[in-house]
Amino acid sequence: MRRLALFALLTLGTACATAQATAPVVLAPLEVPPVPARVIVPEIDEAAPSMEDPAAARPPAARPADPSKPADKVEPKPGETVTPPRTDEPPRVRTPQTANDEQADRQVRGVMARAQATLNNVDYQSLSAAARQQYDTAKRFIAQANNALTIRNYVFARNLADKADTLARQLGK
Repeated sequence: MRRLALFALLTLGTACATAQATAPVVLAPLEVPPVPARVIVPEIDEAAPSMEDPAAARPPAARPADPSKPADKVEPKPGETVTPPRTDEPPRVRTPQTANDEQADRQVRGVMARAQATLNNVDYQSLSAAARQQYDTAKRFIAQANNALTIRNYVFARNLADKADTLARQLGK
């Protein structure tokens, strides 16, 4: 017993003798660099003549209209490249699922119809609060999928329709 008390006294005595409080290290605050100025690059109009070629700066000479040719088609001169007219709509990215617009639209509408039919078989009044929230979420997914179809975003519409169908099937059980 004495040995245990002596051991405890030595252990506690040496522990207190070696512990020292250190002063907290004060770091200098970070310097935040200023926000860089925005640089707006003007859009270059490829149809505009360049300043390097003075011949291109002159407007083309007007040709008399030929009644035998349609007015909307203009034949390019030899050696001249024709650029297609610019449209406001950006080119759409095609995936294998959306290569055919009609088929992708039909598939998404089929999933949406299946989800809507499942939701129509659910009695909304008998659902719990959490189930009602899932029902409303499924309805919103169907509406958002319909909006995505109007802008022809078939991948997003399919994703939303699948989510609505999954929720509807869970509620239908």
